[in-house]
Amino acid sequence: MRARKGLGEHMNALETKKSHRLLRVLAVAGVVLLLLTGLNFFCQTVWAHRHPAFHPEGEPVELAPLLEQGERSREDYDLIFSQTGLSQWAVEELLRKEDGVRTILAAQEAFFDPVEAECVTLLFGRFTCEDLLRDESGEPLYSAPLAPFRPGDILVSFSTHSVGWRHGHAGLVVDAGEGITLEAVQLGVNTYRGWAERWRNYSNFMVLRVKDKTDEERQQVVDFALKRLNDVPYSLLSGVFGPKDQAGREEYKVQCAYLPWLAWQSAGVDLDGDGGKIVTVRDLAESGEVEVVQVYGMDPALLADRQVRG
Repeated sequence: MRARKGLGEHMNALETKKSHRLLRVLAVAGVVLLLLTGLNFFCQTVWAHRHPAFHPEGEPVELAPLLEQGERSREDYDLIFSQTGLSQWAVEELLRKEDGVRTILAAQEAFFDPVEAECVTLLFGRFTCEDLLRDESGEPLYSAPLAPFRPGDILVSFSTHSVGWRHGHAGLVVDAGEGITLEAVQLGVNTYRGWAERWRNYSNFMVLRVKDKTDEERQQVVDFALKRLNDVPYSLLSGVFGPKDQAGREEYKVQCAYLPWLAWQSAGVDLDGDGGKIVTVRDLAESGEVEVVQVYGMDPALLADRQVRG
């Protein structure tokens, strides 16, 4: 009986030790999870917002007389670009329209309006967030009117951030007249066509255009994108394994920046600014193959020499 009792006590002691060990492991895991959650909160709430969206200082310049005169100099266009974010090409395209002057002045008003964006959770736990314009009641606000598009133009924004990293988002214009984009948005969702107008809800955006291409060449890129890149799976590792352009695949897998890169790569144009295996939104924005059609929420002084002139 004593032997059985001793064995039982020994087994109980082992079980108690196991329970204590499990509790310690769970406690450590809880502390680590709490620290990671706190770190992510700091990165997403503080670090990611250390540089707010750009808005010019001072009073806006009266642009109406400049827009209504017959001709404008390069310096005039640079002034308009600094006041509205609209390139020389965009200004002239808008002035061909009946409401062109009003649209340009509306872009200037939005450019100077210091609207504070709301950091909105895109994925659970604030792992990924987007900075979106909201009014006092939480309803969406829309910034500057969009410049006219051409097929194959690229929209980029740095409003999206994960764990403090502003990786941003990108899309390809596939219908210039209707303002329709093709985008890869997030894991688990196939690429789809959306409205470019929603980009006005981001805290910043740029419209980029590949240089020196004919309308026919631009349309060929769009045709490739609609045929091969529409309704395909999302993949963060697009182009990492095997050929960067996924040559030989029956079905492509893409992420947001990789989609416009691959579309233009089909025409022999490499938009990857640093030439790495992973294409990022910054790679597209800094590519020497593109010019700036429009910018909002970013300093146009850094981009004046890259604006589309004609």
